[in-house]
Amino acid sequence: MQGTVESYRSAATPAETVERILTLARRQLGMDVAFVAAIENGLEKVRATDGDAQSFGLDGQIDIPLEESYCNLMVKGQLAHVVADAKAHPRVKDLAVTTSADIGAYVGVPVHLWDGRLYGTLCCLSHSAQPSLDDRDTRFMQVLAAVISDQVEYQTLQDERKNMLSDRVQEALTHGVNMVFQPVYDLEQGDVFAYEALARFQSEPYRPPSDWFADAAEVGLGVELELAAIDSALAKAQDMPSHVRLALNVSPLTALSPHFYNLIAPHAERVIIEVTEHERVEDYQALNEALAPLRRLGARIAIDDVGAGFATLSHILRLSPDIVKLDLSLTRGIAGDPARDALAASLVDFASGIDATIAAEGIETQSELDRLRALKVRYAQGFHLGAPGALDGAHRDDPWEGEDA
Repeated sequence: MQGTVESYRSAATPAETVERILTLARRQLGMDVAFVAAIENGLEKVRATDGDAQSFGLDGQIDIPLEESYCNLMVKGQLAHVVADAKAHPRVKDLAVTTSADIGAYVGVPVHLWDGRLYGTLCCLSHSAQPSLDDRDTRFMQVLAAVISDQVEYQTLQDERKNMLSDRVQEALTHGVNMVFQPVYDLEQGDVFAYEALARFQSEPYRPPSDWFADAAEVGLGVELELAAIDSALAKAQDMPSHVRLALNVSPLTALSPHFYNLIAPHAERVIIEVTEHERVEDYQALNEALAPLRRLGARIAIDDVGAGFATLSHILRLSPDIVKLDLSLTRGIAGDPARDALAASLVDFASGIDATIAAEGIETQSELDRLRALKVRYAQGFHLGAPGALDGAHRDDPWEGEDA
């Protein structure tokens, strides 16, 4: 039995695990329906079911008054865990629910949390009597109830964590997203080609920007936070020289948002849209269709983080970018690393073959810059050339250099 239960401890979500346990309970006991219910505020609240719930009136997350509940009697010790023949059982045969739901047999056990508090019950019902039910089935259900208790506890912790993250992100949105700007130099012309906008957060706890965006995505606020950062960056773009472009980081999901188009369209001819590759593109056709109108308005498309994450050659081919940005993991130390040098040289040739331009980020030394220039890299950025800062040219030190907006 232990091996059977352990097989349900997997990477599945708590809800999926509970559904599997209900299926196991119902099939093992030969019952028509299995369900988990929470007991709250004088009600038995059905949370999950498996089997023919409708015929017992249990379909949907319904609430059952405790006075009509077998489970309430069981929890109070007024009904055994196993009722093999409900219509002949002196305690429940005359209850209205026995007749209305046509209950023939019942098995139920309490579900207690780790601190002993009662969460609710795990129960099985059958329309027909089940004479074979006995104490072994009670013990089996108690084991399953313990696993369900673990899942309830885990889900509670997950919900609390998400609420905390959501509150943090909402606070950051309320305070506004501060933006700093790192210069991107044209190595052929010798002047600033663009500024990359990078988000910074003043709210505690102080963490890398990438953590903020990951937390926001986890709680369904990723697009909202990205759009807030983009809006903040665009508001400051008026301080840039008219010939300099603004590079904005955007996830594939945010790029699909109509709000993203509405923000970018009025400024498209000055914008470089850097598609970050920290998440996989699910639908290239949809992404290209979303970016196409902005490209027609003059926006350029860059693939960020090439050499890391999901930024593969196939990905580049499917998006046909104007700019291919080498990830800092390739550029740092390139002057003394033949492998990095060879890969960067190959990517420069590849970009040239698809009419794209190569950019490199994360440049920290003159030797790195010299080598990238020799490889015909067109655009470059990094601390050696200028740290992120305000658009007034005061590029002060920034501990999160290299983090995407």
